[in-house]
Amino acid sequence: MKQEIENQDMPELGELVLALVTSMSSHGAKVVLEEYNNMYGFLHISEIATGWVKNISRFITVNQKVVLKVIRIDSARAEVDLSLRQVSGEDRKQKLLFVKRYDKTRSIFDSLQTRLKITENQKNQYFDMMEDQFGTVYSGLEELIKNGDKAFDKLDIPKEVTTELVNISKTKISIPIVNVTGIIQVTTHDPNGINLIKDSMSEVLSNKSRNKLEISYLGSPKYKITVYAEDYKTAEKNLTSALEKIKKSMGKKASFSFSKEET
Repeated sequence: MKQEIENQDMPELGELVLALVTSMSSHGAKVVLEEYNNMYGFLHISEIATGWVKNISRFITVNQKVVLKVIRIDSARAEVDLSLRQVSGEDRKQKLLFVKRYDKTRSIFDSLQTRLKITENQKNQYFDMMEDQFGTVYSGLEELIKNGDKAFDKLDIPKEVTTELVNISKTKISIPIVNVTGIIQVTTHDPNGINLIKDSMSEVLSNKSRNKLEISYLGSPKYKITVYAEDYKTAEKNLTSALEKIKKSMGKKASFSFSKEET
């Protein structure tokens, strides 16, 4: 099986691992790697921090979980040497995020297995298909939440499984949302100007779900528009599209301007 579903026998050289500190001495610290069936590892004092380390406990403590980098592998003894000083802040952040997402994924599939009585082999097959299609199982679950069953159209996974995965995933995974906001100023001398403006705004809102686009009246001639999306690039694209539709709908009967609010 692939790494995201089943523990591997040995980590790879240079891999980031999550280690539990079990004991410390003047030479370094002993750890176990829970991701690899609690195999043993050693963190030498020279790999704890740059420069001379007088007191190890300033950097790590027993029972603490730390992100370390594999720098040597002893396959015969099933042990690894590790480094803390070679792990950057960004490395640590990404590894902890991976572990958090893995734990959520495992929890979701444990619930699925309980509810639908699927076998371990079936669960592993679903994992493999999702990893092949989406890169990671977590990414596949995100797509399932955003797009429903159709996200799995190319996968040979039963409908009842995908439906249940949607239900479970929505309770455990939150899709990040960003927004872009700006002020629209629109004026018109048309006798039916108010209705013309309202119709233009309503037309845009009718083409977007309410949770993705909002327009609020701030007082003549200003309107606040907010567009929500999963990333800023998409939000900016949708905002531009909405503004173009409003401007086109108003035509030459109105004066139109827009200023973006900085967040």
